[in-house]
Amino acid sequence: MPVVFPSKEWMDELYRKVNADEEYRRVAANWEGDYLCVVELDEEALKDFQNPKILKGFLGMLNSIPKDRREKFRGTPTEKFLQSLGISIDDDLESVDVEEAAKKITDDILVEGATLNLWMDFWHGELRNIEVAAPGEHEDSKFKLIGPYAVFKLLVKGKSDAISLVVSGKLKLQGDMAYMMRNMATVKKFTDLMASIPIEG
Repeated sequence: MPVVFPSKEWMDELYRKVNADEEYRRVAANWEGDYLCVVELDEEALKDFQNPKILKGFLGMLNSIPKDRREKFRGTPTEKFLQSLGISIDDDLESVDVEEAAKKITDDILVEGATLNLWMDFWHGELRNIEVAAPGEHEDSKFKLIGPYAVFKLLVKGKSDAISLVVSGKLKLQGDMAYMMRNMATVKKFTDLMASIPIEG
């Protein structure tokens, strides 16, 4: 069944799919290292968030961060973006009127610098954890993948692969590239699994 991207349901499905896949478990048997994906909100995100279903998915991801950790959003572009929609980071983001909030999204809404950060912890063929990170969290991850929402969407939908996007400069990768290149089968299998999740819309 298709799921909305971005959403908690998409995260849950990715976690389930990776941990149920025997081939991934085999090719990633020696992999040790976590990823922090920094998804920069852009015009494509604004366009998608005009769809209340997608905006609800995005807010649901942020809502998965406990309120005490949401303090880290204070003064950030992400908090300013939410404020422009009449949303406070302190709100129960699951109960926001997404129909009304989506109507406030126009081309002149400022998203520059606003991000959605996703942390994934991989260890010997298992995805041990996947969670939405607040600003400043998991900065010591083994790998950091940074890029615009529109580019991450290509990756998630299987329209391009991580290595091509990094080599072309559309995504920035920080971390041990030599380790990554030695473990190409692991990277490829994970991105194939991610791309196999049907996305709604």
